[in-house]
Amino acid sequence: MRKNKSNQSRLPLTISAQYGLVDQITFFNKVVASTDLSNYYLLKKGEFAYNKSYSSDYPWGAIKRLDNYDQGALSSLYICFAPQDNVVSDFILQYFESPKWHKGISEIAVEGARNHGLLNVAVQDFFHTYHYVPKDKKEQIKISKLLMLLDERISTQNKIIEDLKKLKSAIIEKLYSEIQGKEYSYRQLFEIINERNNRLEFSNVLSASQERGMVSREDLNLDIKFERSNINTYKIVRNGDYVIHLRSFQGGFAFSDIVGVCSPAYTIMRPKDLLEYGYLSYYFTSRQFIKSLVIVTYGIRDGRSINVDEWFDMKIVIPTKEQQRHIVRTIKVFENKIENEEMYASCLLKQKQHLLRQMFI
Repeated sequence: MRKNKSNQSRLPLTISAQYGLVDQITFFNKVVASTDLSNYYLLKKGEFAYNKSYSSDYPWGAIKRLDNYDQGALSSLYICFAPQDNVVSDFILQYFESPKWHKGISEIAVEGARNHGLLNVAVQDFFHTYHYVPKDKKEQIKISKLLMLLDERISTQNKIIEDLKKLKSAIIEKLYSEIQGKEYSYRQLFEIINERNNRLEFSNVLSASQERGMVSREDLNLDIKFERSNINTYKIVRNGDYVIHLRSFQGGFAFSDIVGVCSPAYTIMRPKDLLEYGYLSYYFTSRQFIKSLVIVTYGIRDGRSINVDEWFDMKIVIPTKEQQRHIVRTIKVFENKIENEEMYASCLLKQKQHLLRQMFI
């Protein structure tokens, strides 16, 4: 119940599911706390806070330890505590990442007590919940060390993936900055397709993602009831097509390696024989393309979105088919490597979740 008297700390904190207790300025890019923090709790390094706000990942709220700062100020909506001497702090840290403490909270915060995303949990009720901890601190240390080593490995794996993505981007920039060949307009490279789904042959509704290309809306867990009822008005997307939605993405493009249908608002483009399969999907992520798009967007239309006709008149240098294949194969090597590392990261996370379920009573 320690208050931040005289604004001893001017660092307002919030809980991030991924990063724990973090500075509001860093997390939100602004301060959402009040200017006067004297009525906030003063949390010190190594102490814990319970945020009663719930989410899909944290259905009964999140409990995190302050690790990144010596102290900080927390809203009085949080419940703050420190572990006693008979409990290892790292053990408690891992325990509250497991679902084992949810039962106690669910008994004092029933579904009907939820209000505006915040659980109605009284402080006294929270501290009267039961938690089972090994009496031997050596056992607590063993469990926490194993789980924290796994956390370090997951962090390292994420860094590997991040570095590979940066390397892939650098390779794309280098490959496309060195291309030589004939200059073509997009009008010479593509034809616009307006193939409608009149016979209801295709029911896989797709959505454009700048990172993943064309993706099934079901894979994104998006509701498709409206799309199903209007499926006959949708456009057919075939393997190898490019999809453009200039208004939505300010010049956003997605390559499709799957078959399905998409909204009539999209423009579907089918590459002509001048292009290798997937070649421009990488070019559209390069700085070289973005630079040329900015010139058109800001030079011709004063910052407004360009239309399809203006985009089709843009010029691009296209190398030979063999050079295009070399570029695609080179980038694919990095994509396959990234995909393998992401699969391994997923396995590590599953292993951590399994241990969190099994190692606590």
